[in-house]
Amino acid sequence: MSDSKDLFPDPEADKKAYLAAQKRRNIAIGLSLFAFVVLVFLVSLTRMMQNTPH
Repeated sequence: MSDSKDLFPDPEADKKAYLAAQKRRNIAIGLSLFAFVVLVFLVSLTRMMQNTPH
C-alpha cells in the first residue's frame, strides 16, 4: 500500500516553496523597475545636455 505522504504533499512545504518563488519574482521585478528608471533618467539627462549651448 502506498504511503499517505505520497498522496498528500505537505502543505507547509508547498507554501514555503511558493513564498520563495514569489520573493525571487518580486526581487527580479524590483531590479528591473529600478534599471528602467535609471535608463530613463540617463536618456533624459543626455537629451537635455544636447540642447544646452556650449
